[in-house]
Amino acid sequence: MSRRTRTVHRAGAANHPAADDLAAHPALKLERELLAEALHCGTPTLGVCLGAQLLARAQGLTVRSGAELGRESEIGWSPLRGVDRDDPVVGPLADAPAVLHWHGDRIVPGADTRVLARTDTTECQAFRIGPAAWGLQFHLEVTPGLLDDWLAEPSFVAEATDALGPQAVDRLTADARTVAPALRPLAEQSLAHLRGLFEARANG
Repeated sequence: MSRRTRTVHRAGAANHPAADDLAAHPALKLERELLAEALHCGTPTLGVCLGAQLLARAQGLTVRSGAELGRESEIGWSPLRGVDRDDPVVGPLADAPAVLHWHGDRIVPGADTRVLARTDTTECQAFRIGPAAWGLQFHLEVTPGLLDDWLAEPSFVAEATDALGPQAVDRLTADARTVAPALRPLAEQSLAHLRGLFEARANG
């Protein structure tokens, strides 16, 4: 990956590090520094899940655990609320039947944070910094096939079962296949805008 275009992405695996867990995961400090540099330079950037939380921390926002907020982990397919339809990345998802959520920690938006979407238990599901940096708490990249790969990992199954009960795997996979026909074209529309920014930066 070129240093001129950075994409930060972390899957929502069980036992994944927290954005402030720098002592146990010192590489996170470097990632936050790189993100701060990208924001300073206007480099097109996408952070997903933990990546969004690191992007938020690079901007000086707070990330709190679900336990601190008195909220359960948000795992499963559900629609976004309050979507900013004018945003070129998140706007198309206003019409999505659902997206996949898989996180416990939450970004706490500031008074001037441009929040682009929320859900009932997460007030900042997506945000934008400047003209070319986005953070998504949800997993727009997940297709039914990718979810199958996730759920082949015992740690994912354990985390999903803890949140959703013994039918978690069946519920997640069935919802993925129900949602996919409507979601994938909208996701492609969202990602096409990002791809254009990345290509323009790489070729500029």
